[in-house]
Amino acid sequence: MNKGLSRRAFLGLGATAAAAAGVAGLAGCAPQQSGTASSGSDSADGAASGVAPTEYTPDFLTPPPVPTDVKEEKDCEVLVIGLGLAGTAAAKAAAEAGKKVIVLEKQPEDGYTVISMAGDFGVVGSQIQKDLGIEWAPKEDIMNEYVKETGGRCDTWMMSYWYDHSGEDFDWFIEGSDYEVLKSTAANRETDKPNFIRPKCFPKLETYNYKEELYPYFHGTITANPNMQWCCQAACDAAKAAGAEIIYGAEGEQLFKDGEAVAGAYAKTSDGYIKINAKATILCTGDYGANPEMRHYYAPWTEEFQGGYDDGQGQLMGIWAGGWMELGPHAPMTHHMGGALGVDSYLQLNMEGKRFMNEDVPGQNIADEHTRQPVAKDPELAAAGVKAWQIFDSKWPEQIIHMPDGHGYTTYFIPEEEAANYETVLSGFGLGYTTQAMVDEAVDVKCDTLEELAEQTGLPYETMKAEIERYNELCHNGYDEDFGKMSKRMFPVENPPYYACKFGNAGMLVMFGGLECNHDLQVTKDGTNDPIPGLYVAGNTMGRRLQVDYPVVVAGISLATALSFGRLAGMNAAASV
Repeated sequence: MNKGLSRRAFLGLGATAAAAAGVAGLAGCAPQQSGTASSGSDSADGAASGVAPTEYTPDFLTPPPVPTDVKEEKDCEVLVIGLGLAGTAAAKAAAEAGKKVIVLEKQPEDGYTVISMAGDFGVVGSQIQKDLGIEWAPKEDIMNEYVKETGGRCDTWMMSYWYDHSGEDFDWFIEGSDYEVLKSTAANRETDKPNFIRPKCFPKLETYNYKEELYPYFHGTITANPNMQWCCQAACDAAKAAGAEIIYGAEGEQLFKDGEAVAGAYAKTSDGYIKINAKATILCTGDYGANPEMRHYYAPWTEEFQGGYDDGQGQLMGIWAGGWMELGPHAPMTHHMGGALGVDSYLQLNMEGKRFMNEDVPGQNIADEHTRQPVAKDPELAAAGVKAWQIFDSKWPEQIIHMPDGHGYTTYFIPEEEAANYETVLSGFGLGYTTQAMVDEAVDVKCDTLEELAEQTGLPYETMKAEIERYNELCHNGYDEDFGKMSKRMFPVENPPYYACKFGNAGMLVMFGGLECNHDLQVTKDGTNDPIPGLYVAGNTMGRRLQVDYPVVVAGISLATALSFGRLAGMNAAASV
């Protein structure tokens, strides 16, 4: 039986591109201890009534009653709650350390389905990468950029740990699995093995120099195909072989304590509650993106984005046990994957027909820019969340090679007569390679005149025409004095046919914001750095990984850090008992 373990994997690239629906604010945790309720708002109803999130204490901060209908009781040394990527790594690490491990997973054993294309692992120094000849940029360059793009609010120690350990962690995670490794991003498969690993954006564009970029992309990521399910399956099988017991259909609901220490958890099943006594417990239940009340309270600026998988149960269990949510601004992962040419740096006009940004930014930042743009006057476009049109002309096949290299970009034009040589990569999504036929099929508008362009996009003709003429003037002058885009990506719109792609609201994949913890991944006591004995956290349930915004500095750093810190939490929990 093939049990997919990628339930908590973030929405895949294709799903993101199809998803329909901020300005970062500061959401702290102080109100959860002493918030003063406004009249009539001392509940989660504050979210619905528009009450500011700091002016009420939501119901979710009050723990539920202790279960009384306990049908079964079990004992273990290490309890893992959640069998996503981080939980699977934690279970394997603890079981291989010789500890008695129980894993609680709320999904039924037969209920897993692969609903994501998630598979990017931004790991450093795995044997696969070494064999391919992949070399990452220096550690200091990546870390400094990561810190900058997260407003200086990520935990730099965490990023250092990722750089130093993630490669060996990945090798350990997929031990025993059978797969093919493609030699490059564009290489065709040579075997019929269902699982394969593709290096991402490898080799990099010869013209790409990350030191020249406003938003640099660092090369080295490898991608598990068709997704990460088989990687998780290998680790899950190893955990079970080492003695771990997995209880499916059991949703961790509430922790219990023995004095100051967490001593286990209650889990709800279809037959009632089970009580698991444990010497160490690891929370790995995912993010809180699917909990609108938590998002309103901790990150109200993200409410325009639709998406999210998990309901924040792990964060709440940690809070009820005496932990606390990290200070904000929490960071939504809102990759915009663009249109027929991805997020290539072509002219964008908002729904008023005006240029509004330096288009030479990655999808995460495009999503941020779009939050400030007016809604379309056309009801259908407004309902679809369309915020802008990306516009380019017939010269695109010779231009895309000058676009940025990295996540979400399309940089290689393949003539139709050569398409058979690129069968594997052209059948993928968002891998940087395209043909004329693929673009023609994917664009929303293709026309021969600006009048037709205005008519088919709904943009006001005179305004649109003036903005295009101004943009063309800047392109020919080689200097973008309006928004500062680098000259080598300034391509005029003057050679019909003209193309246009709708840019709607980005979908939200994951809501980063979790329990405050120390570097041993112990959850810390409310408002302090003192650990709660017996309680650990990993994956999207933990804090400290990043804040403010999700940087596309390294593709797949979310999965890579979930893996590394899942393993670390498992090792530390095992060592503590």
